[in-house]
Amino acid sequence: MSFDALYTQPGLLRHQITIQEPSGTRDSAGQLNATWTPVLSTRASIESTSSSAFRFSFQGNALASNATDLVIVRYPGNDIVIKPGMQVVYGDTTYTVTAVDDVMRRHRKLALACIGIDVSSV
Repeated sequence: MSFDALYTQPGLLRHQITIQEPSGTRDSAGQLNATWTPVLSTRASIESTSSSAFRFSFQGNALASNATDLVIVRYPGNDIVIKPGMQVVYGDTTYTVTAVDDVMRRHRKLALACIGIDVSSV
């Protein structure tokens, strides 16, 4: 069977994730309070950066060089833009998105290079 970069087996999308973007509000003293606003809840595949899918999407990408995980999601449509700096929440684990690849620019799936973060220390 040949490798098709645009095909994702539905069974691999077994993780329920939420993608969030940073938003800030100012309190009465003028201090910025950073909060995270949900952008998308969807099913995803979460893989190690040693996978062939990671190498295919981010080969030679300096922004993705420190990534610890690869999150694959179906393309969410043109009205939702996922970009670096957003975060992915899966259960008790939070990841920061460092790079985004619209695989082959075909708008069928997105590969997100992510760094796992420890939110308890923030």
